[in-house]
Amino acid sequence: MVSEATELVKKELPLDLETVILPEDGVIGLVLVDIINGFCTVGAGNLAPREPDRQITGMINESARLAKQFCEKGWPVMAFLDSHHPDKPEDPYPPHCIAGTDESNLVPALQWLEKEANVTIRRKDCFDGFLGSIQDDGSNVFVDWLKNNQIKTIVVVGICTDICVLDFVCSTLSARNLGLLTPLKEVVVYSDGCATFDVPLHASKGALTHPQGLMHHVGLYMAKQRGAIIASEVSIGSSCP
Repeated sequence: MVSEATELVKKELPLDLETVILPEDGVIGLVLVDIINGFCTVGAGNLAPREPDRQITGMINESARLAKQFCEKGWPVMAFLDSHHPDKPEDPYPPHCIAGTDESNLVPALQWLEKEANVTIRRKDCFDGFLGSIQDDGSNVFVDWLKNNQIKTIVVVGICTDICVLDFVCSTLSARNLGLLTPLKEVVVYSDGCATFDVPLHASKGALTHPQGLMHHVGLYMAKQRGAIIASEVSIGSSCP
């Protein structure tokens, strides 16, 4: 039933994916959203997968591949890490990724990023990394990162496609459209570099259902409606698509 519904949605909401080739001489940044144990490592917390998940594993592998390529070139990378305070719940979800716990740390495949000079790590306490980058003095870590590096294109990967990834992409595109993120021009969301969680109807137990394939597609579709480029492939080459 779920697969039939997913195919119906894909038919009614077609999503044209693009092959994106990042130019060697481009000014490009990579943004990793919440690729942490609490969302990706089996059994790591209330919102972690209960068993190995192919979509999540693929997302981690593709994100790690791109991160290595960016670091080899010294290109700017920003990693958002969901890190919540115990007294600040994030309804409708149960407590998760509490600051100071291993849930809020990068997955093992990406922990090496913490030692890379070109990587900025931002621990956030809300869905949206853009809002979660606001400092007490009103400055914004993400905005400063983008402007200081004069980034014209960002590639976004991570979890969850339809929640934290989508929220960040929508805020970034709105800020770009208002002229607040000069010189940013393009926001690329890499489909295989994103994932979401799976809670089918029979397993929801009264909570919100969340069929993975369907919500992944919907998240990508909504990002495209906001103005993002949705990529089926992302590679580094000599020319843009």
